[in-house]
Amino acid sequence: MKPLSLMLKPASSECNLACKYCFYHSLCATRSAPSHGLMSEATLEETVEKALKFTGRAPLSLAFQGGEPLLRGKDFFRYFAELSAFYVKKGAKINVGIQTNGTLIDEEWCNIFVDNGWLVGLSLDGDRAANAYRVDKNGEEIFDRVVAAARIMSEKKAQFNILTVLTDRVAVRAGEIYDYFKASGFRYLQFIPCLKPFRFTEERKISDIPEYSPYDGSGESCSLSSSGYARFLNECFARYYADYLRGDYVSVRLFDNFVRLARFMPAEQCGMNGHCTRQFVIEGDGEVYPCDFYCMDEYSLGNIRSADFYALTENPKAAAFIRESMVISDDCTKCKYFALCFNGCKRERLDVDKCKAYKEFFSKNSDKLVRMK
Repeated sequence: MKPLSLMLKPASSECNLACKYCFYHSLCATRSAPSHGLMSEATLEETVEKALKFTGRAPLSLAFQGGEPLLRGKDFFRYFAELSAFYVKKGAKINVGIQTNGTLIDEEWCNIFVDNGWLVGLSLDGDRAANAYRVDKNGEEIFDRVVAAARIMSEKKAQFNILTVLTDRVAVRAGEIYDYFKASGFRYLQFIPCLKPFRFTEERKISDIPEYSPYDGSGESCSLSSSGYARFLNECFARYYADYLRGDYVSVRLFDNFVRLARFMPAEQCGMNGHCTRQFVIEGDGEVYPCDFYCMDEYSLGNIRSADFYALTENPKAAAFIRESMVISDDCTKCKYFALCFNGCKRERLDVDKCKAYKEFFSKNSDKLVRMK
């Protein structure tokens, strides 16, 4: 019996928005089939059954992402709720999260979330100005619709966190945006660095260096610079630490995990322990990949309809994927901040140079991290 973490994409790469920095849209454009279609109930059921056969009484974590997963519809998620409830009554331990852009959320959706105790990750980059990259298919802003979704979820007492894509536009206003979230009553925040698309050679192999950044139409890069990241770390942490000292704690997932690492505890966030871990992404048609950042033809591990999780964990390609992440330079291992950094996520290493930013941040704040509980 072993714990298992799965990410399910019930609507594949389909989305009702056209966010200017969407990494999954650019990634899926490189595949032979950019969209793998809507997930059938049969594929969902087979995935859950095989996952629970693998975990036994150990925890199973399921995260629904996209694209926009709510495009799969309420009936699909009601079916999943019935299916998971059936197994929970038999002793299964299932934790469920859903990441959504929020534009489809209404009271009925909230009732589904609340009735089943699911945690929602709501994508919101800050105030109206910070959300300029988040637009619908017509290029219209969606800020008011997302704020309305947050209001409904708050009224219905749905559990939700805020997920923010960390661009330079956000990073240069890190303190203001933290204050905006706090004033809005959002106390669980996650900041996710904006990455550049992969570059592909004629043989469709991944290059070590991304070729270009996504742009917002005016020539401004959406991606995150090293200087922007440093500014975010210092300004946002200053607010976070001050609130902690006042007993007015706001959770910022990155900093929460730095505190864990400073106390010689493993981070719970993927990519912060120095190597990849076993996680499987199940696309709409059941195709399986080792990571959300690598859902490309080259990294396919097979299909859940023809393989179980015992076979998938032993797949040589899956093992090689994890081994690749364990290659760390001598400069990193000799760095006095290595135990707080571990050189980060494998995918981010190809893109955002965090080294200078981390050295500046840890030199100022590592003592504070040690003092926090």
